[in-house]
Amino acid sequence: MLSEKKKDLLGQSMLFGATLLWGTSFLVLKQTISVLPMFFVIAIRFVVSGALLGIILCKRLKYKLTKKTFLHGLILGFVLALAYITQTFGLDMSTPSRNAFLTSSYCVMCPFFVWLVFKKRPKAYNVISAVLCIVGIGIIALSGKKETGSNVLLGDGLTLIAAVCFGFQIIFIEMFQKQNDDPISLLFSELITVGIIFTILCTCFELPTGALNIKLTTEQILKIAYLTFACTVLPQMFQLFGQRFASPNHAALILSLEAVFGAIFSVIFGEEKLSVMLIIGFAVVFIAILISELKLDFKKRKNIKE
Repeated sequence: MLSEKKKDLLGQSMLFGATLLWGTSFLVLKQTISVLPMFFVIAIRFVVSGALLGIILCKRLKYKLTKKTFLHGLILGFVLALAYITQTFGLDMSTPSRNAFLTSSYCVMCPFFVWLVFKKRPKAYNVISAVLCIVGIGIIALSGKKETGSNVLLGDGLTLIAAVCFGFQIIFIEMFQKQNDDPISLLFSELITVGIIFTILCTCFELPTGALNIKLTTEQILKIAYLTFACTVLPQMFQLFGQRFASPNHAALILSLEAVFGAIFSVIFGEEKLSVMLIIGFAVVFIAILISELKLDFKKRKNIKE
């Protein structure tokens, strides 16, 4: 039996691994959709991910996947598909680091969505983090004006729509968990739904144009496989089990690093160069995310003082 300290360390390690892998996905996806049809790539990513999850956990799904959970997974799948459509189009027009940080702003948006749905008023730190996030997004947008010959600001706008979708996805998950839906079954239904939606989009919009008349290179196959296994199946499992062991405040802090890793990998592999203004914008957004996510730490400190 592992001690509580070792369990927490194991959980943190798994969450760190998930965050690191998700951080690489922005760069790899950007490179992949620059040469391959977008809907085709995402369809393969989610169909294979869902199928693998179904094969690995078929016994659990046989008993846990109820009609209600399946329908809830469909709803999550539609929301996630919309998030990926807007995020991926945004990524295609922008850069991995901008896309990563703007996507992460959903962390700040969530308390206000909770207010809208559950009538639970945001705390003071939520308001502070929201104001900081808006300031950071403004700085990032202003830096985009210097990038001539691109639709970077439109890409940023689409990415913010994606962030809203990711925020509502979390709200729906919260609602469905309260109805005792099995998380694995919910995830399976969600992944398959996204895969089917993108398969339909690929068939309707990319197949008729001849975009699928391509010969995949070994490098392209490896990148799609990486997005499927390393950026979808593996981190989802890491997060699922990591959050069972790690404390909530540690989990929130580690998961908020996804945008940081996204920017780091983009710069390391030469996808982009960061300006001073852009770095300041990223820093402000990241501080806003930390304030929003580390609310449990603030509460703990307050209790200690009292």
